[in-house]
Amino acid sequence: MDEQQQAIMLRYLQDTCSPEEKQSFEEWLHQSADNRQQFYETRLLWYASRIEYFGSKEPLEKALATFTNNISQSHQQQRRPIYRLLMRYAAIAIGIIGLSWLLFLLTRPVNNTTPWLMASVANTDSSRLVTLPDSTRVWLNSNSRIFYPAQFSGDQRTVSLEGEAYLEVTHDPVHPFILSTSTIQVKVLGTTFNLQAYPGENQAEAVLVQGKIAIADQAGKDLNVLAPGQLALYQKNNQTLTIKQVNPNSYTAWRNGNIALYGASLQTIASRLAGIYQANISIGKTLTDTARYNFIFSKKKPLSEVMEMLSFIAPIHYEVKGKEVLITNK
Repeated sequence: MDEQQQAIMLRYLQDTCSPEEKQSFEEWLHQSADNRQQFYETRLLWYASRIEYFGSKEPLEKALATFTNNISQSHQQQRRPIYRLLMRYAAIAIGIIGLSWLLFLLTRPVNNTTPWLMASVANTDSSRLVTLPDSTRVWLNSNSRIFYPAQFSGDQRTVSLEGEAYLEVTHDPVHPFILSTSTIQVKVLGTTFNLQAYPGENQAEAVLVQGKIAIADQAGKDLNVLAPGQLALYQKNNQTLTIKQVNPNSYTAWRNGNIALYGASLQTIASRLAGIYQANISIGKTLTDTARYNFIFSKKKPLSEVMEMLSFIAPIHYEVKGKEVLITNK
């Protein structure tokens, strides 16, 4: 990488390059995997070196100097010191703000002045409504959190999600709304959809209620566009995207405190209950029920009561001992 390319990369990260420079730089990115690796490494160093902004008012010039000094070594053998320094920054960052927040820093546009906020839901029996600065409404499901700026600026409205959320995005064709997770990105102008992407899980799931959304991988590569009533299931390990028609109500009822499962197997129901109630639910080996069920229940009800409801529609016997549940033949 020559000095001119380094300068363009810096302006690209600062979001200050010209349209011509941006096009030229993105063409350079697509030329080789090594070019992309150089960019990913320097981008991580760039954001990691600026993490102190969130805890103090140190001037940005200090981070710029660190960044510029370290990207000057472009030869493959000379990038080892950069990588070690980069990992040191990353280790500090992970200890301060968590891995998922660091992953978000890798993809969000640079903004030097706007503080970032976080809203979360920790309880397993609750949800929360959050209104973003553009009046977008976000319902957070249990064990979920969202990061967003106190005020949107720039060409995009970018936020980050861990967990599950139902969003009613305010229409703004001039400023696309980007919802980023550690697995996928969802790009919208104004629409209503549900997204589930919990940290550490291999898959992410998006369901479109109305409008239109584009699904992209974490690197920003467009994968598909959804129509209302479609579900997109992305598997991170093999990078595959599956689209199918669904009843959106079964994926969005949770925001009203209900869970609606349509055409679900007993295994699917048990898995969903285990996640909601943080319980260990096992199915006996002799139980070979292959039927599909429509099962609707309130998250506010205790697990024992929900299991009793399930036993009315499925031929099962259950035993609840605290957080341990065994399901067997009736």
